[in-house]
Amino acid sequence: MSHLPLKVFAGAEALQHIREHGLHADDIEVVLGASGGPKWLVLAAMDRYLLREWFAQRSQPLHLLGTSAGAWRLSCFAQQDALAAHQRFLEAYVSQRYSAKPTPQEVATECRHILDLTLGEQGLAEILAHPFMRYHTLVTRCRGLTASDIHWLQTAGWLGAIGANLLSRKGMRPWVDRVLFHHPDKPPIDHFPHLPAQHVTLTADNLRPAILATGAIPLVIDGVRDIAGAPKGTYRDGGITDYQFDLPVLPNKGFVLYPHYFAQAPKGGWFDKKLRWRTASREYYRRTIIIAPSWEFAATLPGGRIPDLDDFYDFDYSQRRLRWEQVLAACEGLADALDHIHSQQRWAEIAEPLPW
Repeated sequence: MSHLPLKVFAGAEALQHIREHGLHADDIEVVLGASGGPKWLVLAAMDRYLLREWFAQRSQPLHLLGTSAGAWRLSCFAQQDALAAHQRFLEAYVSQRYSAKPTPQEVATECRHILDLTLGEQGLAEILAHPFMRYHTLVTRCRGLTASDIHWLQTAGWLGAIGANLLSRKGMRPWVDRVLFHHPDKPPIDHFPHLPAQHVTLTADNLRPAILATGAIPLVIDGVRDIAGAPKGTYRDGGITDYQFDLPVLPNKGFVLYPHYFAQAPKGGWFDKKLRWRTASREYYRRTIIIAPSWEFAATLPGGRIPDLDDFYDFDYSQRRLRWEQVLAACEGLADALDHIHSQQRWAEIAEPLPW
């Protein structure tokens, strides 16, 4: 495989470790799962590889930290039969369909259906009682107009948040709170720059609403109100504050594995996506390994790009499903590439410094 479709980037400490020792599954202490809607489909085959080959026999704690679609992916990792849960999520996600102009209520109803299929009858209990997976998710608590269900008022609130964010990420404090719903064990991060985080312990009463809330896209999906054990209010997509993570996730011993869908610098919050001057801190990524499809590989996918939320607007159900199934088939090659790198221990040869 001389031209691998997969890129591997490592922060300074992670790269030194890889060059001296290679990389093994037990080296990983945290897995990150980013927001991004259908972008996650390019990672599906790699997820299955990790669950089957890396983590199936694990006994040491493994922290899972995700937002939005990434949090939904990682909820599968923390169920007893993770591969079966992942398959349920994948099928439910690809099968979602809506009317021509769905209301936020209609989309929220479909999201609840997808989550119910993903979790099955025992998923919530299994996540909370998993012997080694430690599940955590970040959710946004809305303040002021961003909490409104009236479209134009909520829009006005988000315009205010966007304007404030242009000046500084701290400027969003009047509009949103960051909330960490975490496993009863200590979470893998205790310092949150820019926006402080309220900590809420996950329980049988708040796990499902927390997962729903972290995927509740503003203006598109109804928010989730008054989650048990958390401050009262309306909760929406965790990607608003933590789209691709600009956080000091720095385990003392192990490293962070970040399956990502872009071979470029991650962005912090949702409103940073188009701000070229604002990327995640290299310092925060010094113990992180990013695995991502190469740009050359992404260009071979339908439309020359990975799937995204525009697919819901650009294609009807049958067209969208066909494209996504083509993407899923093509991305089996990413799992093959990951297996090749790992089984041949080519990590030191393939890994590059961070791309920013």
